[in-house]
Amino acid sequence: MRRFLQVFCPFFSGVALALAIPNELLPFGAPLIALFSLLPFYVALSRAKSYASAFVSGWILAFTAHLLSSFWLGNFRGFALFTLGASALGTGFVCAFSALVFYFPFSHCRAGRRLRENAGTTAYSLPLRVFWFAGTYTVWEWAKSFGFLAYPWGTLSMTAYTWPLVTQIADLTGPYGVTFLFALVSAAMGEGVLLIPRLAHAAQKTSLYDDWLRCVRTCAALFAVTVLYGAYQYLMPRVPVKTLNAVLVQQNLDPWDDSDEEAIAISTRLSREKINEFSERGLRCDLVVWSEAVLSRNFPNAQHYYSYFPQSDPLVPFIRKMQTPFIIGAPFTINREKHQYGNATVLLDKSGDYRGAYLKMHLVPFAERIPFVEYEAVRTFIRKIAGFSYGWVQGTVPVLFEIPLSTPPHHTANAPEIVSLTEQNQTRQQSVFVSTPICFDDAFGEVCRALYLAGSEAFINLTNDAWSRTKSAEIQHFAVASYRAIEYRTTLARSTNGGYTAVIDPAGRILQSLPLFEEGALAAEIPVYARTMTIYARLGDWLIALLALLALAYIVLFTITERENRVTAISTELIRVKRRRGRPRKDEIRP
Repeated sequence: MRRFLQVFCPFFSGVALALAIPNELLPFGAPLIALFSLLPFYVALSRAKSYASAFVSGWILAFTAHLLSSFWLGNFRGFALFTLGASALGTGFVCAFSALVFYFPFSHCRAGRRLRENAGTTAYSLPLRVFWFAGTYTVWEWAKSFGFLAYPWGTLSMTAYTWPLVTQIADLTGPYGVTFLFALVSAAMGEGVLLIPRLAHAAQKTSLYDDWLRCVRTCAALFAVTVLYGAYQYLMPRVPVKTLNAVLVQQNLDPWDDSDEEAIAISTRLSREKINEFSERGLRCDLVVWSEAVLSRNFPNAQHYYSYFPQSDPLVPFIRKMQTPFIIGAPFTINREKHQYGNATVLLDKSGDYRGAYLKMHLVPFAERIPFVEYEAVRTFIRKIAGFSYGWVQGTVPVLFEIPLSTPPHHTANAPEIVSLTEQNQTRQQSVFVSTPICFDDAFGEVCRALYLAGSEAFINLTNDAWSRTKSAEIQHFAVASYRAIEYRTTLARSTNGGYTAVIDPAGRILQSLPLFEEGALAAEIPVYARTMTIYARLGDWLIALLALLALAYIVLFTITERENRVTAISTELIRVKRRRGRPRKDEIRP
């Protein structure tokens, strides 16, 4: 039975978590399933007899959830071995080691402690296990989403998109507040399941039940407060102060398989149509955005090449004819001699001239960012298994693009009064500062936080997920990225190759979108809101730091207490031995 629990329960939790995450059957996921998805895993931990058993349970959970929810990583060109196989194994082992921490309070629930708990003398034990699990699981999700090997998919938070009243707490805690809440519910319900057989043997049934009931009420109260706060934020009227008229192009082409010429031809046609649509509405287009990796030639030198290519309608003359700035995904040469290239977004002004670039700051490990790629032997090895030999160099500097606006600023009751010193015959040019996180970038709070603190007024994400060939991959990326709009109460626009191209407001609502894997473009009037410094923008992942600090404090205090109890027990036993030795034997007692 124990082996069955050790294997089946974490496996079932992994399946439930994968089903709760956006998938081919449930496109936007199922948060109700996510609420209880970790219950079987919690039961397995509570029944584990050793740290080794907890290690195995953690590995099974993460490996199963990763494999079932991110199976589309197997389509990542020649890197499927790394992106799916290695990532599934690595995620499993990271969770397995984390499970050793999850198991800490369970490891001390020996027979004696269980008896005291059943007797009602250790009221703190049950709620402590519940909150310990929720806190440490939340720290684990942060750990798997941070650093070189970070992969913020397969998380509880990405299951909650269809519950916007819950996701609104992201401006306070980031997505990890949602994770904590969901893990807390699973743990509390897990204790309820474990309580059923224990009540039959408990001396103080009412006390034990009341401990659990208080824990459930605390969870319900936290959930209620979250929903009330979410309703307030979701229904709060927000008035934009500016509007960016932008064309977001979705070519529905895979740059790995389709030609540069075809991608440019489709993109220019769609751009022309939507710029004309703006004109018909009496508006001027401020910006055109093409998705990640549309162009294959390296900038900045590629400007000359695209002045004559494609022959039928060269790119640079087309931009000059449209009189509109373009932001386009393209490779960028950093240092040719050292084989240093970047995955970039490049800004071309309305004359088609190159003005600057942003380099992707968080690269996909072992696919875009390859360790030791500066050595020829490594490049030769990668060339053999993947067909090309160079990875990208990670960007380190937040870059903003200032885009002039044709639409005058909105005048609202809260707008500041501006006293201008310009002459009457002069005009004050209005503009918006946009940042362009590339693909994977918009899944990381630390990347977008750096861009926001640098002064970004709107995020415009350029993504190429067309290689995944699955709708679930597109929606999963969108669900992860949607938190960035809520965290900073700003607008997020996405221009993608195959989806999900959309405009999202500061509450996470979809204002405009295109169907997945269909050729099209949006003539989007992107609202730009006054910048506000949310708690998350100011403090970052403060919740993670707090949970980790509390966990460490508990481990230290528990260790000290156990040592003192052990010393006390030894001292008591020595006193008893001395007393027994000091008593005369019965045969020595004389009448």
